Amino acid sequence: MVKKKQKRLQQKDKVPKVASSNWEKLKAVLEKEKIERPPRLPSKRKKFAKPEPVAEPIVQTVPEVPVKVNDGLAQVSDNISTNITQRLAIDCEMVGTGKQGTNNELARVSVVNVFGDVLYDKIVKPRDPITDYRTDITGLVKASFAGATLYKVAQKEVADLLKDRIVIGHDVKHDFEVLGFSHPKHMIRDTAKYKPFKELSKGNTPSLKKLAKEVLGLTVQEGVHSSVDDAITTLKLYRTHRAVWERSLKNAKRKNAKNVDQPTTAQEET
Repeated sequence: MVKKKQKRLQQKDKVPKVASSNWEKLKAVLEKEKIERPPRLPSKRKKFAKPEPVAEPIVQTVPEVPVKVNDGLAQVSDNISTNITQRLAIDCEMVGTGKQGTNNELARVSVVNVFGDVLYDKIVKPRDPITDYRTDITGLVKASFAGATLYKVAQKEVADLLKDRIVIGHDVKHDFEVLGFSHPKHMIRDTAKYKPFKELSKGNTPSLKKLAKEVLGLTVQEGVHSSVDDAITTLKLYRTHRAVWERSLKNAKRKNAKNVDQPTTAQEET
């Protein structure tokens, strides 16, 4: 009996195990997909390198520069041109010297070219002690004359600048008086002496302020005067009448020459 049982067990071990039909089907499908599945392509997505940390810029603190504010005092121009034209305009500011401060002394002189560009603008140290700064008009105080140009130096510089050139000014004889030199009359164009301008004051000498208002429509000399602004205003007045003005001077010159050429009756008799 025992031998029969052992024999059956030995025969059972020799029979190979048969896999389930469902497993076989699944296995076949997986093998097929493995063959037909296309190879995996590399990703087209760009790989960006991680940006390196950027060091923050070093910000340097700049000290604040104080803004130059016009405090009502005279300020000379720091933009000087070298374009010297044949026609120049001039104006001077004067302070008072002497016991009562009634003597006029040169304190500032400004010269501009025919385009209004500043050629010369300097504070001048008067020859005599100042007794009246006339600050309400000149805008000058004692401190204004620190480092001022010596009178003789300014005198020569301005004389050299004006030499052989037409000078335009308003009541310019006073400017030449404080400058200490003269200029040929035929080379001067004085807006205070020009007849059409004088007619606006009924034959009297018109002020620069009046001419600026009536001829140019400008308001000038409100408060402190500026010799640069006054020179430019005088230049503008001249330019409004330049053609007529110059033509009248040529005609007068021609007429005078004709009169000189013609002998008088007394000369003819001799």
